[in-house]
Amino acid sequence: MKLRDIADFSLRMPWAIAFSGCLTITSVLAPNQLVLANTIRQVAASQVSGENAQLQTVKVWPGHGVSISFYNTREIIKKIWLDDPSRFVFDVDGCLEGLGKCSGSSTGAGLIHIRRIETVKIPGLPQAPYGAHMTVITESGSTRKSYHFRIVAGSGTPEYSQIEIIGDTPSKPEQVKPKVSYTALSDSRHIAKGMQVALKNQWVTTDSKLWKRLNQLVELRSQGEELVVAASTTGVSMQLVEKLMLLGGKRLLEIPPQRNNPLTTTNLGKSSFK
Repeated sequence: MKLRDIADFSLRMPWAIAFSGCLTITSVLAPNQLVLANTIRQVAASQVSGENAQLQTVKVWPGHGVSISFYNTREIIKKIWLDDPSRFVFDVDGCLEGLGKCSGSSTGAGLIHIRRIETVKIPGLPQAPYGAHMTVITESGSTRKSYHFRIVAGSGTPEYSQIEIIGDTPSKPEQVKPKVSYTALSDSRHIAKGMQVALKNQWVTTDSKLWKRLNQLVELRSQGEELVVAASTTGVSMQLVEKLMLLGGKRLLEIPPQRNNPLTTTNLGKSSFK
């Protein structure tokens, strides 16, 4: 399907988007439940560095900085690059290579602290709309490693305060494998349902390139990938994603099922559609 056809597909959907932003599950939880959220999120070193690594997403909320710690692996941070410093700044608990005030023998740190700032326009530096790339160079003995992170702006209630890089434990990989959130699974289901509605109304066909990209989007989101990142990776606009989620029935604020309690929903009122 050509770009012109994709645009036409979006315009032919007979409704108006009534949402100004995404609602989060944590917004309906009681205060005492929010306190139970994990402060530290552990990530195995092999997931961030090496040939099997995947680009890790780190969220940073307004007024709630997030740290990346290498204390567990006893690696020394030697150098850091942040490709888009217009929305985020970082500090370390030591001194990095390349800084004039540091001597060669005293360089090194073990923790990075990242903060979110108001967007600053830097002449000649394009902003990264899908996250700022951060590269971290560490040293342990005679071995140097590079770690890669995608820094994005978080919304809603902060989910964690620190990313802790830990050593790999092959015997118990399930302990370090991140669990797919209820929100990610819910989003993937609503997008899939919206695709079926669009298919039934002949707004899209199963042999089109758009249909293939939408299926890739659903797969990535169901695996826990950030919605904005999944949309960017597959080449699907967020406007189209929101429309499909509306078609799929995302008009209610969903609450994750609790033990011994059935799934409940809270009616937010009917959206206005044309």
